[in-house]
Amino acid sequence: MSDAAKRWFEVADDGWRRLSASRPLGRLMLEALQNAFDERAGQVTVELGDEQVVVEDDAEGGIGDERLVYTIFLSDKPDDPTRRGRMGRGLKELLAGMDRATVETVGTTVEFSEEGRRSRENERARGTRLVLGRRFADEELVEAKRMLRLCIPPKGTTLKVASRQVRRPRSVLTLSSCHLETVIIADGVERAAMGNTTLSIYTPRRGEQAHLFEMGLPVEAWNLPWHVDVAQRVPLGEGRDAVPDRYKLAVKAALLEAMIHSYLDRNDLRSDWVHEVIAGWPLTPALLDAYVSRVFPRGSVLGGTRRANDRARQLGAHIVDASVISHGAYMSLSRVLETSDDYVRRRSSEFGGEDVEPDETQRRFADAVRWLARAVAGRVVKVRFFARDPGDAGLLEDAVTDVDKREISFNVRGPLRFEDILDAQTLGVVLHEIAHLETAEHDHRFIDRLQHLAGKTARLLGEGGPELAEALRQGDPDGHRAH
Repeated sequence: MSDAAKRWFEVADDGWRRLSASRPLGRLMLEALQNAFDERAGQVTVELGDEQVVVEDDAEGGIGDERLVYTIFLSDKPDDPTRRGRMGRGLKELLAGMDRATVETVGTTVEFSEEGRRSRENERARGTRLVLGRRFADEELVEAKRMLRLCIPPKGTTLKVASRQVRRPRSVLTLSSCHLETVIIADGVERAAMGNTTLSIYTPRRGEQAHLFEMGLPVEAWNLPWHVDVAQRVPLGEGRDAVPDRYKLAVKAALLEAMIHSYLDRNDLRSDWVHEVIAGWPLTPALLDAYVSRVFPRGSVLGGTRRANDRARQLGAHIVDASVISHGAYMSLSRVLETSDDYVRRRSSEFGGEDVEPDETQRRFADAVRWLARAVAGRVVKVRFFARDPGDAGLLEDAVTDVDKREISFNVRGPLRFEDILDAQTLGVVLHEIAHLETAEHDHRFIDRLQHLAGKTARLLGEGGPELAEALRQGDPDGHRAH
């Protein structure tokens, strides 16, 4: 490009100042800290007063070229995503937000005032001192202190804000080789790229809200319980105080994958940030399995139709209520969990597998069930027996009612006492299944029906006395009535 073309545009000082003044003081001052951190300063101090703020560091070399102090978009930083600066804007934005300023660095002092800009030589041997002048409101000084004290200074750097040292928070975990989006500068243009980096996880210091950090500098508060510091540039919006939601989700997914086995308990895994990852990030089946095994009880299935949910509960499943999770989470979990409809279809096929010809005891039991269904429910039912090893899900798994066929099936390998229909558990199962002839669901209608059947059975047995009870056990209650 020719020299003439390079001079197409000029920057209006007033416009640049208005743009810079719109950013909070604390955010602007982070721009000064990032330069000191990049230059590996041993000491960085910040003093905040009503009309003057001073930032000073002892970085060797200071600012090597005075044009870097006042030339917008001029930068001497290499194309390295582990360097904090971007496009040579930060220091200039900080200065533009002031009424007056002095930048004293190695060999050169640059002064900004109402008369303009003036440079002069000095005897400074190392480091840089910024003196920033204007009237500062109390609330912006308080917020600036809070923001600066959030910083995580690099190891080997001492940061003092308002005469108080900022200590590094307690480290929880360090994750290496995390593949995340970053920002590189190619031919003077910011470009997105992918890079391997380290995530450092810290416990927030007392009174702090957890933040996402870029190389020790706070970027944005978020809904995790920890500070997380990314050791390379992160993608930022225009105000450089927020990152894209998709990037935050990628960081959270990396944390979930690394921490789920050893660091997160069930309560942690029920947090909103974990739900966001489950709902919005493509996770491996192994990670989803680990999540399910820690969050939901054994035998969980995803909620489906109301009837399937009810039957699945009867078969011993735990229903994950679909109404309390997002569509994205439901779709992710469906990769590793059955729905209640699929579960019921699979388990129902097990019930229909092996018919059993009843023996004499079971035939008497079937006669008693048919009589009881007629006597207390006014229903004619068929009774069937099948053989299947009982599972761990409970007693109700060992009997099932087909409402359409009006057929009750009993598992001969279950715990039912066919020789005594009046055994408490056995009679409870029989009445439960007779109640299902009214409705397949465990709703209020079912409960009312079951209570009615229990009451009517108690009355029949009370009126019939020991003779009816014995006749029921023998499968011949009609014979009792004949007597």
